[in-house]
Amino acid sequence: MSATLFLAVESVIPADHPAAILAIPLGLLFFSGSVIMLLWSNYGLKKATAMYGVAFFGFGFLLGMFFWFGGPGIPAGLGITHLPGQTSTHYDPVWYGFEAGSERAESFPASNDPDSFEDAVAFVDRQDLSEERLNTDPRYASVVGEVGQASDVMANQYLPVDENGVAQIGAERRSELEEQIAELVDSTPELQGDNVRRAPTFYTQEAVGEPRVTQDQGVRVVTQQFRTLANFVDRESGVPILPATESEDEVAMGWPVGEETDWFAFQDPGAEWFPSMLWTVIAALGFAGSLFWLDLLEVRDKRRELEQVEEPEDLAVPIAQ
Repeated sequence: MSATLFLAVESVIPADHPAAILAIPLGLLFFSGSVIMLLWSNYGLKKATAMYGVAFFGFGFLLGMFFWFGGPGIPAGLGITHLPGQTSTHYDPVWYGFEAGSERAESFPASNDPDSFEDAVAFVDRQDLSEERLNTDPRYASVVGEVGQASDVMANQYLPVDENGVAQIGAERRSELEEQIAELVDSTPELQGDNVRRAPTFYTQEAVGEPRVTQDQGVRVVTQQFRTLANFVDRESGVPILPATESEDEVAMGWPVGEETDWFAFQDPGAEWFPSMLWTVIAALGFAGSLFWLDLLEVRDKRRELEQVEEPEDLAVPIAQ
């Protein structure tokens, strides 16, 4: 029940809502205020605040160091991932796709050198591992996950499709595909006849071969070939009409049209370290400021104690008889 309520509140209150922005500051205020009230009763408000600041920011600085740099058995970047008002993926790495010959491709020489790309196994230098050990290798798993994300980005850019399944492609590209589809229908008896119609999502894409990856000027770049598919279905039953395959294990996804196209994607590494770094710097400044303030208060109290000790006592003067 509590998990359901949490998910409901999370879906209703966005990250940029004032309640979400004020949640952490108000939580710190109430938590800190209760401790300061206890110290206030013994040391006064100023010294209580300074003492709490030293303890809070000192402990926060130690946490920030682990958040920022990690530790033995603790990977870096597992602490604070975003700031108030931001989504949890705000500083995550992001993949950006581009086509060969585009303006963005000029910044990545590897896009003109296909031989510089390797498969994921060769990229992480794990050719000597068995398949079982390879699947448990953390570096290989990380690279495969990143390559998968890059492939999804490239596929969506190669053939963007709207909510209705309509391909969002230019008029020139659509015209070229329609000409090739007309030739395909004329040369394929299975696609001729009144019982054949276009599928609701007519144009789809298919990845050709395996994605490959390289490191270009310190930036990770992935390449993948794609081709466009035309989809036909039976008019009455709606069953897809697929081309024959060379082997039983191979499954056709549609009728290939157009040429295979090389697509690329590069990774913006993001700044997952930034929230932890900001927390650590603020904690260090808060610790230094609170310690300096506490030292001033201690010096002031000691000076007052010395002044009280050195002050001469007033001798009682006898009253004249």
